[in-house]
Amino acid sequence: MTHREAIGVDVGGTTIKFGIVRDDGTVRGHHALPTEAERGPEGVLDRIARGIGTLLETPHHSISGIGLGVPGVINNSGEVCYPPNFPGWEVVPVADRLGAILGTELPIAVENDANAAAFAEAHAGSGHGAGSFLYITLGTGVGGCIIHGGRIWRGEAGGAGEVGHISVDMNGHPCNCGSRGCVEAYIGQRYMTAIAAERLRTNAGSRLHLMMAHGAALSPELIDRAADAGDAFARRFLEEMGEILGAALASALNMLDFHLVIAGGGMARSAWLLDAAHCSMRSRVLRSIGNRAELRTARFGNDAGIIGAGLMTLIEF
Repeated sequence: MTHREAIGVDVGGTTIKFGIVRDDGTVRGHHALPTEAERGPEGVLDRIARGIGTLLETPHHSISGIGLGVPGVINNSGEVCYPPNFPGWEVVPVADRLGAILGTELPIAVENDANAAAFAEAHAGSGHGAGSFLYITLGTGVGGCIIHGGRIWRGEAGGAGEVGHISVDMNGHPCNCGSRGCVEAYIGQRYMTAIAAERLRTNAGSRLHLMMAHGAALSPELIDRAADAGDAFARRFLEEMGEILGAALASALNMLDFHLVIAGGGMARSAWLLDAAHCSMRSRVLRSIGNRAELRTARFGNDAGIIGAGLMTLIEF
């Protein structure tokens, strides 16, 4: 059986991931490039074009399209609007500019990165058959997507599902979006690392100090490793971050009248974070939802964005 194929691109704040996606959701040709977001939109688009060009040079059946998952709101004209972790971006017609750089007539689909990952989970992952759920991605930022009736629900301006910008403290940490106390300003990779670094100054006994003395860079993943190794500070810290995340998820479920959340991204692998988030969420949702509220881990992990982006050009969404 011959499968149709498309190129899927997952544009993250630190890394751009590429792959050739088949219509059954399998991926080959994985590779990645650093985003170098500080170079602005033209620099990032050049990086994307370089990675896509590498895949177009590899043997394939027939590439039928290119799909991109990109941070930020995607408006009804397909333009990427003000992605919060990308300096210099305002409203960028990514598909048009990328098509011109590549000199290709292949169709190019652009969707919010969390929406693309959610589409993969809805089609063949942890949300398959669920009908409706909230998807969150825990990475450089905290993204979200609403799947309703098996389809992406975008809202009137295309930005529905931005759970990362639910405020959990009206006077809390400032967020790149311009607000304060957003859950992303606690759980986003850079924010979480900065908060942990500040608190480590008064926690000299943490195993993290030894790990960093041996050359490891402080990151949420390193904190999770320390927690697994028995470090009390790391465990308490991740559990606190999980409680904050759970409070935001409870607010989202109460508003949507959903009972299922699917979590993807790098920190979705942290049992310390997700277990605390699950307990916090269930303790805060309305009683009509409470006994059914569930937090699942995404099936596709770090490949979800690539798979969803590729499937967007192969399956109606």
